[in-house]
Amino acid sequence: MRFKIPAKQPSSFKASALYLAGRTKGQSPDRVDWMDVRNLETRDPVAAATIMEATAAQNLRCKKPTYHFVLSFDPKDARSGKVPSEVMREVAGEAIERMGLNEHQMMIYAHKDTKHPHMHFLINRVHPQTGKAFDRHNDGRKLTELCRDIARERGLNIPLEKERIRDKERVDDFDLVEALKQEPLGHVPEGEYWQAKRDDRAPQIAMDKAQVKALREKVQGHFYNAKDWDDLTARLGAQGVFLERKGQGLVLTTSDRYTKLSQMGKGVRLNELEDRFGQRFDAYMAARMKELARGEAPEANIPGYEAMTPAERKRAERVYEAQKAVDQKRGDPVRELEAAYWDYRYWSGVEAVYRAGERRLTRLEREKAWLQKVEPDYESRANKAQQGFTESLVAIFREPEKARERWQKLEASYGIKDAERMIKENPALLGRMKGRSLLGKENHERKKAKRAFRYLDQKRQRWREQQLKLGHHRDRIEANRRALNIALNDFEMMKLRTDVPFELKAIIRDKVIRRQKALSRVTEKAILESRLAEDRKLDLLRARDRYMKRRCELERSRDRGFHDR
Repeated sequence: MRFKIPAKQPSSFKASALYLAGRTKGQSPDRVDWMDVRNLETRDPVAAATIMEATAAQNLRCKKPTYHFVLSFDPKDARSGKVPSEVMREVAGEAIERMGLNEHQMMIYAHKDTKHPHMHFLINRVHPQTGKAFDRHNDGRKLTELCRDIARERGLNIPLEKERIRDKERVDDFDLVEALKQEPLGHVPEGEYWQAKRDDRAPQIAMDKAQVKALREKVQGHFYNAKDWDDLTARLGAQGVFLERKGQGLVLTTSDRYTKLSQMGKGVRLNELEDRFGQRFDAYMAARMKELARGEAPEANIPGYEAMTPAERKRAERVYEAQKAVDQKRGDPVRELEAAYWDYRYWSGVEAVYRAGERRLTRLEREKAWLQKVEPDYESRANKAQQGFTESLVAIFREPEKARERWQKLEASYGIKDAERMIKENPALLGRMKGRSLLGKENHERKKAKRAFRYLDQKRQRWREQQLKLGHHRDRIEANRRALNIALNDFEMMKLRTDVPFELKAIIRDKVIRRQKALSRVTEKAILESRLAEDRKLDLLRARDRYMKRRCELERSRDRGFHDR
């Protein structure tokens, strides 16, 4: 039996828990033999990590609340059956008690993916009641004595010093910095994969049920309490959540996950929020886009810009951009990266609304063309059905126009079905039939009228159906006209070139460049030592890793003689 305290202690409860649970890229949940928790109300790794992070936040002085160590057993003991799951659980309990951690929150994962069974202890150093941090002083000595005592009591092997050195690499240790960079498991649609590659970001994956539930508990109240779109987006932004357009609705996005707006509970729907706020989401984003773009414009940042000549404006813009770059370099690199990240994310959301507006306009224009194209067919079928009904009335009744009027009155008084039944039982309600009947004998004209009467209700019904279809089609044309007018109005509002000298693509390009510069300056150590939330550290580490890999690929391409893209 041996122990291992990783030199690089984790800085994220969530990332560590997902790694140990086998829910990160390159890992499998099958590696877990069993899992246990202490002083936690849930066994779900994400929910448990959230609780542990909230507890750790009570102690502002504790910079590294996450504590991780491993207890492993000799493969010979495993082959001889000395360490079944029950024994491992008992050993875990004894270790926790002897280390003085029995009142602390922790997750214990037993892994079976190596020859030597082993247990990972992921512990919150901050006490859930007192808020005091567990003192790690001499924890190596304590674990050495603990392993020796338990091994002797249970007849387990203790490795010699040389064996401990040789087995050092066998113990299932992990570098959390590398684990943090792993993308979460999940299905990525092909379209999202290529869009993410173009945007130089991680693909967004749909949240699972546990993640949706955790997000709902986190933000649901904001949807009910927000007064308008400004208030709602500010509340969600403070939680690291964004509202973005996706198809005909909205989704909530975090750094690498998304879920539908409708998953947030009763009454949280796009149309219901628009009714409550008295403003459509697209109209809000269009107005917000112009407001932000004006803030990006030179006249908003350079005094006297309007009175300058074109040449003076160019010089002033170059000076302004240079000064802004200097200010960004002088600032804290993590803070600058964080600001650049959120700036880019917000403008990416704005661009998504703009693209959705373009697609919506294109779809409505195509729909308009199709509706206009098929309208004559509906009119032709309705006219043909009406003509057939009229010809039947002419063939049956001596006064066909009066028969039509009487039928309409009967329908208005008794309804369609009852009117049809009454007319079928007594055709005289519509007037006198053509031809004559004398002493039970009918002439040819009367017989012809009776034959036509058998199909009169069918022709009436066919004419009515075609009229309804034509009316429904014209309703669709009117709905399309209204929707197209709204879409055109929104799209015109979103066109920045009307009164803002910056195009949306140019703004996005500027945000991308700012983010890349920030990523090139920041270090892993600076991110890990920052006071950001653990999830944010995770996001920034992943972003930096992607950027550095991309930069290395470009440098290798240039070395091989390829053109620089």
